[in-house]
Amino acid sequence: MKVVAMGHACVDVLPAVTAGLPGMEPGILYPVGPLAFRLGGSVPNTGGALAALGVDVVLHCSMGDDPLGRVGGQLLADMGADVHLVPSDTSTSYSIVIESGDHDRTIWQHEGSNVSFRPSSLDLGALEADLVHLGYPSLLPKLSRQPELLRSFFASARARGTTTSLDLAHVAPGSLGSTVDWSRWFRLTLPEVDLVSPSWDDLGSALGLDPVPSAEEVQDVADLFIARGAAAVAISNGARGFLLQTADAGRLSSAGRALEDWTSYPGGRWWIDAEEISHPATTLGAGDTLTAGLIHGITLGMSPLEAAHHARSIVGRHLRGLSLR
Repeated sequence: MKVVAMGHACVDVLPAVTAGLPGMEPGILYPVGPLAFRLGGSVPNTGGALAALGVDVVLHCSMGDDPLGRVGGQLLADMGADVHLVPSDTSTSYSIVIESGDHDRTIWQHEGSNVSFRPSSLDLGALEADLVHLGYPSLLPKLSRQPELLRSFFASARARGTTTSLDLAHVAPGSLGSTVDWSRWFRLTLPEVDLVSPSWDDLGSALGLDPVPSAEEVQDVADLFIARGAAAVAISNGARGFLLQTADAGRLSSAGRALEDWTSYPGGRWWIDAEEISHPATTLGAGDTLTAGLIHGITLGMSPLEAAHHARSIVGRHLRGLSLR
């Protein structure tokens, strides 16, 4: 199967932090370690994981014509996938990522070239893609403000028999994404989304939900997304694991080539416990890796439960810092 991973991408700038988190007090020098560049965002995280897992994947995102854009383009090419870049007159998007031990990461982000991204710039018909995955609409201003653009693109993909997949990102207070009516956005887009795989943090930040949900609350949101048109929903909740749920047979039958094998599992609900990893090597990109694991399982013809357990094992390898290849 051929998969397209498209949407948000940026260059992560990572200073090594070895002695606790540095402070912000003016006039004080805080020592840090060497600086590294790494790609961040849905396209490198999910698409890169798929490439490492051996999937035939196309990476589609926007980069600026500047030094960081050239770094980002080379890092994308190094993933071993087919790369399609949308040129942007805006500076390349970057994030300064501060990550220390088991402390959750802090990110300062410049949206930059992501303002130029729109999915219609890629010809899915020419690629003959079986599944197209788009990540982080809250960080793609054209799509967050104009959900009809995503709905139209996904509708055209599904008309060709291509399965559509969507992942979300945290909506930060004060960001452009925080001004979007996400309840309306989901009502407009979910009828054309075959697989949606947000984290609870993504959902909570967009919809104002309890940050520590009960199992019933997670199920309620999965039910709501199915009712609004999605064929399958995977909601991850960190160390509590994730829920995978499927729609009825009619909706699954219209979910494209990639989900043909899931039509035998209508109305399913599976809870998957997270692995207990006391000292993860990294938490960066864990949710995207879970999505990649699910998609990889789908490309291998796995059932929903098999794909869910496969995704769990892939995330475990990622958290331990092990290669996915």
